[in-house]
Amino acid sequence: MKLLKQLCSIHAPSGEEFKIKEFVLWWVSTNSHNWKVKPFVLNDSGLQDSVVLVFGKPRTAIFAHIDSTGFTARYNNELVNIGGPNFKNGDKLIFEKQNNIFETKLVFDKKTEKVFCDYKEIISPGTTLTYKVNFKTNEKEIFAPYLDNRLGVWVALNISKNLENGIIVFSCYEEHGGGSAEKIAKIIYEKYSINQALIADITWATEGVFLDKGVVVSLRDKYIPRKFYTDKICNILKNNKIKFQLEVESSGSSDGGYLQKCAQPIDWCFIGVAEENNHSSLEKVNILDVNSMLKTYEILMKEM
Repeated sequence: MKLLKQLCSIHAPSGEEFKIKEFVLWWVSTNSHNWKVKPFVLNDSGLQDSVVLVFGKPRTAIFAHIDSTGFTARYNNELVNIGGPNFKNGDKLIFEKQNNIFETKLVFDKKTEKVFCDYKEIISPGTTLTYKVNFKTNEKEIFAPYLDNRLGVWVALNISKNLENGIIVFSCYEEHGGGSAEKIAKIIYEKYSINQALIADITWATEGVFLDKGVVVSLRDKYIPRKFYTDKICNILKNNKIKFQLEVESSGSSDGGYLQKCAQPIDWCFIGVAEENNHSSLEKVNILDVNSMLKTYEILMKEM
């Protein structure tokens, strides 16, 4: 869990993903000499803070977004949401000033329904704040903010060790408007003829999706992937005796929704783990589900 804890602790809300980008590039340069295939790395200015790893002769791309929810300081310590944080009064927040980390608390004003922080001085407008990380594990579960989607990034980095053919996309802005996935879709479709994608992300535990019941294959959320493609994935998992759950929702989205709206004909399917307390200061996932997600991606990248 050391790598996952490191990833969760990196301050990288939407629009400020460069620190995760730097970490991913460092991780690849430090470890890729031990991998089966050393990837070609795309990280030029045209990708902004996204990173693309190309292994061998790719057929399928994994998209794992590296941004998180958070807050932007407005005026007089009022906070504006980045994405959809599921906050509560008193949540501990951190921010950076002059290369130092400072701590404050979130204050929700019921009368005005506005959100503030209680820092003793006025924070400079535009400063971003994220939850203070309290990473905890036991034999069954992991608790931390930003498991969505540092866990997807963790899976992508782990399967890189043995990946022979494929593309891994570390995308930006998923939590707040998108744009990154669409740009990268054009590049990998035109340059590598990629027409199928897997979305490594985190979903919600609901009345039909549970912790400790295996990896989640989403048949739809706000957007609907092609049934031909989701059936293909489910058949591969059944043939490999992978325990999985099917998700059907009417709302919510991911990089898959952005791919569906782009001009390139790229099939996609969201495959991740169920999580409780989404976008909160203490998200929770099941360790067996995490292992199932890792194994699922290893199999799919070999057989698709």
